[in-house]
Amino acid sequence: MDTILIIMIELTKKYKSGSALEILQEAILFGDIPEGISLTQNELAESLGTSRMPVREALIALEYQGLVKKHTNQHVNVAALTDNDIHAVFSDLAVLEFEVLKTFAEDELSVLSACMTQEEYHRTLCAKTEAPLRRRTLGTMTGVYLSFVLANAEDRGKLDAVFTNLQEAVKNPADPEILRACYAVYAEVLSLELLQIRKRRKENAELEAG
Repeated sequence: MDTILIIMIELTKKYKSGSALEILQEAILFGDIPEGISLTQNELAESLGTSRMPVREALIALEYQGLVKKHTNQHVNVAALTDNDIHAVFSDLAVLEFEVLKTFAEDELSVLSACMTQEEYHRTLCAKTEAPLRRRTLGTMTGVYLSFVLANAEDRGKLDAVFTNLQEAVKNPADPEILRACYAVYAEVLSLELLQIRKRRKENAELEAG
Protein backbone atom coordinates (compact mmCIF):
# COMPACT_ATOMS: atom_id res chain seq x y z
CA MET A 1 0.00 0.00 0.00
CA ASP A 2 1.33 3.47 -0.92
CA THR A 3 2.66 5.71 1.87
CA ILE A 4 0.10 8.49 1.40
CA LEU A 5 -2.78 6.00 1.45
CA ILE A 6 -1.54 4.58 4.76
CA ILE A 7 -1.12 8.09 6.19
CA MET A 8 -4.56 9.23 5.06
CA ILE A 9 -6.30 6.12 6.40
CA GLU A 10 -4.75 6.88 9.80
CA LEU A 11 -5.72 10.54 9.54
CA THR A 12 -9.37 9.78 8.87
CA LYS A 13 -9.44 8.24 12.34
CA LYS A 14 -8.40 11.61 13.81
CA TYR A 15 -10.52 13.81 11.56
CA LYS A 16 -14.05 12.52 11.99
CA SER A 17 -15.65 15.27 9.94
CA GLY A 18 -14.85 18.06 7.55
CA SER A 19 -14.46 18.58 3.84
CA ALA A 20 -11.49 17.24 1.90
CA LEU A 21 -9.99 20.75 1.93
CA GLU A 22 -10.43 21.22 5.69
CA ILE A 23 -8.95 17.82 6.49
CA LEU A 24 -5.93 18.31 4.23
CA GLN A 25 -5.36 21.87 5.47
CA GLU A 26 -5.23 20.80 9.10
CA ALA A 27 -3.19 17.68 8.39
CA ILE A 28 -0.53 19.67 6.53
CA LEU A 29 -0.43 22.54 9.04
CA PHE A 30 -0.15 20.10 11.94
CA GLY A 31 2.61 18.27 10.08
CA ASP A 32 0.62 15.02 10.03
CA ILE A 33 1.44 14.65 6.33
CA PRO A 34 5.23 14.99 5.92
CA GLU A 35 6.61 17.51 3.47
CA GLY A 36 7.45 16.16 0.03
CA ILE A 37 4.82 13.40 0.13
CA SER A 38 3.18 12.96 -3.27
CA LEU A 39 -0.58 13.47 -3.28
CA THR A 40 -2.76 11.82 -5.91
CA GLN A 41 -6.45 12.43 -6.46
CA ASN A 42 -7.31 8.73 -6.58
CA GLU A 43 -5.60 7.83 -3.32
CA LEU A 44 -6.95 10.86 -1.47
CA ALA A 45 -10.47 10.24 -2.74
CA GLU A 46 -10.28 6.58 -1.69
CA SER A 47 -8.97 7.30 1.80
CA LEU A 48 -11.37 10.21 2.41
CA GLY A 49 -14.35 8.30 1.06
CA THR A 50 -15.24 10.94 -1.50
CA SER A 51 -15.16 11.47 -5.25
CA ARG A 52 -12.22 12.94 -7.13
CA MET A 53 -13.91 16.30 -7.78
CA PRO A 54 -13.77 17.69 -4.20
CA VAL A 55 -10.21 16.36 -3.90
CA ARG A 56 -9.23 18.09 -7.13
CA GLU A 57 -10.80 21.35 -5.93
CA ALA A 58 -9.05 20.97 -2.57
CA LEU A 59 -5.63 20.54 -4.22
CA ILE A 60 -6.20 23.68 -6.31
CA ALA A 61 -7.04 25.66 -3.16
CA LEU A 62 -4.11 24.18 -1.23
CA GLU A 63 -1.71 25.21 -3.99
CA TYR A 64 -2.99 28.80 -3.79
CA GLN A 65 -2.59 28.67 0.00
CA GLY A 66 1.03 27.54 -0.30
CA LEU A 67 0.43 24.17 1.36
CA VAL A 68 1.13 21.99 -1.69
CA LYS A 69 3.36 22.40 -4.72
CA LYS A 70 2.24 21.42 -8.22
CA HIS A 71 4.96 20.46 -10.69
CA THR A 72 5.01 20.73 -14.47
CA ASN A 73 4.41 16.98 -14.71
CA GLN A 74 1.15 17.49 -12.77
CA HIS A 75 2.53 15.74 -9.67
CA VAL A 76 1.51 17.40 -6.40
CA ASN A 77 3.65 17.30 -3.27
CA VAL A 78 3.12 18.62 0.24
CA ALA A 79 5.06 21.88 0.52
CA ALA A 80 7.83 22.36 3.03
CA LEU A 81 6.86 24.57 5.96
CA THR A 82 10.22 25.55 7.38
CA ASP A 83 10.66 27.89 10.33
CA ASN A 84 11.53 30.65 7.86
CA ASP A 85 8.42 29.92 5.78
CA ILE A 86 6.19 30.20 8.84
CA HIS A 87 7.83 33.42 10.00
CA ALA A 88 7.45 34.83 6.48
CA VAL A 89 3.70 34.13 6.40
CA PHE A 90 2.99 36.11 9.56
CA SER A 91 5.56 38.80 8.78
CA ASP A 92 3.88 39.35 5.41
CA LEU A 93 0.46 39.39 7.11
CA ALA A 94 1.63 42.07 9.52
CA VAL A 95 3.08 44.22 6.74
CA LEU A 96 -0.03 43.92 4.57
CA GLU A 97 -2.48 44.69 7.38
CA PHE A 98 -0.35 47.67 8.39
CA GLU A 99 -0.44 49.01 4.82
CA VAL A 100 -4.21 48.47 4.61
CA LEU A 101 -4.77 50.32 7.88
CA LYS A 102 -3.01 53.38 6.43
CA THR A 103 -5.92 53.69 3.99
CA PHE A 104 -8.64 53.54 6.67
CA ALA A 105 -10.58 56.54 7.89
CA GLU A 106 -10.85 57.34 11.59
CA ASP A 107 -14.29 55.77 11.96
CA GLU A 108 -13.04 52.52 10.39
CA LEU A 109 -10.13 52.41 12.82
CA SER A 110 -12.58 52.90 15.69
CA VAL A 111 -14.57 49.87 14.53
CA LEU A 112 -11.41 47.76 14.54
CA SER A 113 -10.24 48.92 17.94
CA ALA A 114 -13.66 47.94 19.34
CA CYS A 115 -13.49 44.34 18.07
CA MET A 116 -13.73 41.94 21.00
CA THR A 117 -11.66 39.06 19.61
CA GLN A 118 -8.72 38.53 17.28
CA GLU A 119 -10.95 36.59 14.92
CA GLU A 120 -13.41 39.48 14.69
CA TYR A 121 -10.60 42.02 14.20
CA HIS A 122 -9.00 40.25 11.25
CA ARG A 123 -12.34 39.31 9.69
CA THR A 124 -13.50 42.95 9.89
CA LEU A 125 -10.22 44.33 8.56
CA CYS A 126 -10.32 41.93 5.63
CA ALA A 127 -13.94 42.78 4.81
CA LYS A 128 -13.14 46.50 4.81
CA THR A 129 -10.12 46.10 2.50
CA GLU A 130 -11.09 47.65 -0.83
CA ALA A 131 -8.33 46.35 -3.12
CA PRO A 132 -9.49 42.89 -4.33
CA LEU A 133 -6.01 41.30 -4.44
CA ARG A 134 -5.16 42.54 -0.97
CA ARG A 135 -8.51 41.33 0.34
CA ARG A 136 -8.03 37.89 -1.19
CA THR A 137 -4.47 37.59 0.13
CA LEU A 138 -5.53 38.66 3.62
CA GLY A 139 -8.43 36.23 3.46
CA THR A 140 -6.03 33.35 2.84
CA MET A 141 -3.51 34.37 5.47
CA THR A 142 -6.09 34.97 8.18
CA GLY A 143 -8.61 32.32 7.17
CA VAL A 144 -6.04 29.53 6.94
CA TYR A 145 -2.83 30.21 8.87
CA LEU A 146 -3.95 32.61 11.58
CA SER A 147 -7.25 30.81 12.19
CA PHE A 148 -5.36 27.55 12.62
CA VAL A 149 -3.11 29.10 15.26
CA LEU A 150 -5.98 30.68 17.17
CA ALA A 151 -7.96 27.42 17.13
CA ASN A 152 -5.06 25.26 18.33
CA ALA A 153 -2.99 27.49 20.62
CA GLU A 154 -2.48 25.78 23.96
CA ASP A 155 -2.39 29.06 25.85
CA ARG A 156 -3.76 32.15 24.14
CA GLY A 157 -2.71 34.43 27.00
CA LYS A 158 0.40 35.79 25.30
CA LEU A 159 -1.38 36.12 21.97
CA ASP A 160 -4.22 38.04 23.61
CA ALA A 161 -1.72 40.32 25.38
CA VAL A 162 0.16 41.33 22.24
CA PHE A 163 -3.13 41.69 20.38
CA THR A 164 -4.37 44.11 23.07
CA ASN A 165 -1.23 46.20 22.53
CA LEU A 166 -1.91 46.14 18.81
CA GLN A 167 -5.47 47.40 19.27
CA GLU A 168 -4.24 50.20 21.53
CA ALA A 169 -1.87 51.27 18.76
CA VAL A 170 -4.76 51.24 16.27
CA LYS A 171 -6.67 53.61 18.55
CA ASN A 172 -3.77 56.10 18.40
CA PRO A 173 -2.57 56.19 14.78
CA ALA A 174 -0.62 59.43 15.21
CA ASP A 175 2.65 57.50 15.41
CA PRO A 176 2.61 54.75 12.76
CA GLU A 177 5.94 53.37 13.94
CA ILE A 178 4.35 52.23 17.20
CA LEU A 179 1.70 50.35 15.23
CA ARG A 180 4.36 48.86 12.95
CA ALA A 181 6.33 47.68 15.99
CA CYS A 182 3.23 46.15 17.59
CA TYR A 183 2.49 44.27 14.39
CA ALA A 184 6.05 42.94 14.26
CA VAL A 185 5.74 41.56 17.80
CA TYR A 186 2.32 40.09 17.04
CA ALA A 187 3.69 38.35 13.92
CA GLU A 188 6.57 36.88 15.89
CA VAL A 189 4.31 35.48 18.61
CA LEU A 190 1.98 33.95 16.00
CA SER A 191 4.95 32.35 14.25
CA LEU A 192 6.34 30.86 17.45
CA GLU A 193 2.91 29.54 18.42
CA LEU A 194 2.46 27.73 15.11
CA LEU A 195 5.91 26.19 15.49
CA GLN A 196 4.98 25.03 19.00
CA ILE A 197 1.70 23.54 17.76
CA ARG A 198 3.57 21.51 15.16
CA LYS A 199 6.22 20.47 17.69
CA ARG A 200 3.63 19.27 20.22
CA ARG A 201 1.83 17.32 17.50
CA LYS A 202 5.06 15.57 16.50
CA GLU A 203 5.95 14.74 20.11
CA ASN A 204 2.46 13.33 20.79
CA ALA A 205 2.65 11.20 17.64
CA GLU A 206 6.01 9.83 18.73
CA LEU A 207 4.63 8.97 22.17
CA GLU A 208 1.63 7.21 20.65
CA ALA A 209 3.94 5.23 18.38
CA GLY A 210 5.85 4.06 21.47
